[in-house]
Amino acid sequence: MSRTLLFEIGLEELPASFVDGALAAMPTLATDALARVRLSHGEIRALGTPRRLTLIVEGLAEAQSDLSEVVMGPPKAAAFEADGTPKKAAIGFAKKLGLEVEQLVIEETDKGPYVAGKREEKGQAAAEVLPALLEELTRKIPFPKSMRWGEGEHAFGRPVHWIVCLFGADLVPLALLGTESGRETRGHRFLAPASFALADADAYVDALREAHVLVDPEERTRVMLERLEAAAAEAGGQMVPDAFLVGENATLVEEPHVICGSFDEAFLALPDEVTIEVMRGHQRYFALRTPEGKLLPRYLAVTNTDQAPEIITKGNDRVLKARLADGRFFVEEDQARTLEAMVPGLDQVVFQAKLGTLGERVQRFASVVKALGDDGPASAAARLCKADLVSLIIGEFPELQGIMGRWYALKQGVDEVVADAIRDHYLPRGASDAVPSAVPSALLAVAERADALVGCFGIGLVPSGSADPFALRRATIGILRIALEGPIDVDVRATLAAAHAAYRAQDKPVKGEAEVLSALDEFFRGRLRAFLTERHPTDLVDACLAAWGGGSLRDLRARLDALEAFRALPAYESLAVAFKRAYNIAKDVDVAPVDAALLAEDAEKALAERWAAVEPRVAASTEAGDYQTALTLVAEELREPIDRFFDEVFVMVEDEALRTNRLRLLAGIAHTLTDIAHFHLLGGQG
Repeated sequence: MSRTLLFEIGLEELPASFVDGALAAMPTLATDALARVRLSHGEIRALGTPRRLTLIVEGLAEAQSDLSEVVMGPPKAAAFEADGTPKKAAIGFAKKLGLEVEQLVIEETDKGPYVAGKREEKGQAAAEVLPALLEELTRKIPFPKSMRWGEGEHAFGRPVHWIVCLFGADLVPLALLGTESGRETRGHRFLAPASFALADADAYVDALREAHVLVDPEERTRVMLERLEAAAAEAGGQMVPDAFLVGENATLVEEPHVICGSFDEAFLALPDEVTIEVMRGHQRYFALRTPEGKLLPRYLAVTNTDQAPEIITKGNDRVLKARLADGRFFVEEDQARTLEAMVPGLDQVVFQAKLGTLGERVQRFASVVKALGDDGPASAAARLCKADLVSLIIGEFPELQGIMGRWYALKQGVDEVVADAIRDHYLPRGASDAVPSAVPSALLAVAERADALVGCFGIGLVPSGSADPFALRRATIGILRIALEGPIDVDVRATLAAAHAAYRAQDKPVKGEAEVLSALDEFFRGRLRAFLTERHPTDLVDACLAAWGGGSLRDLRARLDALEAFRALPAYESLAVAFKRAYNIAKDVDVAPVDAALLAEDAEKALAERWAAVEPRVAASTEAGDYQTALTLVAEELREPIDRFFDEVFVMVEDEALRTNRLRLLAGIAHTLTDIAHFHLLGGQG
């Protein structure tokens, strides 16, 4: 038999981020806890609003399963004397299991005879187990910060006001955080503030809905979006998409209602990004555009009540007007100076104490993009790309860095390609962002990331665990994505060397080039492996990374593409086995010419002749980075002779001259193929 468990913690309003983190953790905490106490269950859901965190476990067993397990103890020699008299180890082990020493048995293991005992435990009723389990679970719910109340003995995200704990229709008595459980919950703070009793756990969601609380975040988000879209259509516009605002607003209310406000059209003279960010960043409002994409002087706001919408709208309008006026002031003040005039201000902004100022940093950017082949635009953008960081508008809205730099640049007559690079060198900011589409933008984006990587590794600021204050992991993936998805290839080793030279030219205290580049090569390979194995089989990635020299990223992709195509060929299985055998036999043999006079068997003669004919073409294709052609040649020309060789020729003969000659033949094939990929790392074959 099973029932539904309802566990609701009612508390003072939590910040949205607190709710999201708690709800994300609770199902896993519950799953682990229930497994430990042997309570089977069905679906586990975490529901919640700013005023409540709720765990619902469907199909929870009414009793624990019985326990019956054999527990291994100490070695027999440590537990018993030679005559069978129990030692302290045996007595203590038996006591631990609740057994008499006579009930212990001897089990034979790989390590010899060990003492063992059978532990049996009758399962308890779930209602007896749940109080302690839920108390432990509650203590483990994570919050960025906890608050203490009462005499300071209780700590949680916010003070707790009520707890509901029902197992089916039965109340589960428990006391935690200074509150005793009951069956009374509370509705919406304004629309249905009275407490009311729940008949059983299954009635919870529907009962709260009647009390103006949509406790299921998915339902609340869906209803909110429906109301937002309806209000946007009524206002003659469409919402500017914003996943953050959707999530934030859905977590700030218990029942979403929507109001539509307005602002003076004169503010539309501001850059759209400023207007939107004022609404988004400070007020959590949704901006509206016409179907043609023009920003409307209207906005949508999500509220927690449908009472007095006119008063709420009027207040929101007033606050937004003041915010937009501030934004207009910042933009007007900034336009009194050119971006070029802002550049000296970067000398007053520290990038990192040992690595210098932002002014020095943009000088390094210029050096790197020149080393990478820039003929002008990227270098010009490098000088200006951080200038907007000392502007007033970025001081208020850091999210607009680069965006406002481009806007100011265009207003001041800067070439559009340069202005675009000022904005786009920040791309990609995250996994969902596009990469820069123009060459100058891509060059500058790579230079910025290389500067951060070399500088931080050069002074020992290496990411560890979850600590990565300079976002070096993201920088690495950014460089990879720019090379694979953008307009330029990236030679990782050459780029990092150029960045290191720029630091040394400024006499910065970075470690030597060889040490820094070696550490970064290892770091890059780790990040590349993590990124690429999400898109390619792990063994293919490992085989290609092992052969890749740490230079061109498109070269690495070409190896992967070629190896994937090779794996799809009918000849792949037998060739993979043969190549692995060749590598394993001859990996330590130096490549040297094969002596034709020592080829005794027809099969080795055939392989040597075929390889001599095809090897120059394979080597030439490999040298040109055309790995697919190289592997296609190998598949077409070597399948039959190499299979025959391994079927008919014994390599490790006693005759040293014959043995050496055969090893040289295999070594030549193995080493040539290893220049493409390390076939011995491929799984599932050979």
